[in-house]
Amino acid sequence: MALHTGLKFKTSTSISTIEDWLESNCKGEWDVEIEAISTALQQKSVAVYFESEADRDAFKAIYKDLK
Repeated sequence: MALHTGLKFKTSTSISTIEDWLESNCKGEWDVEIEAISTALQQKSVAVYFESEADRDAFKAIYKDLK
């Protein structure tokens, strides 16, 4: 299936933490891409793509609380 919708954001949260949440909570397909890494700030620019808007909205509601 095609990944129709997504979010881009900066985070210091580990990719494995993000992927663990996605795997446990998304009903459709998803993909995570690291777009840039800042070693000085330990931040990443991340894009997360979703098959469904419902999965995107659920992730959007909690992603700032992921640690």
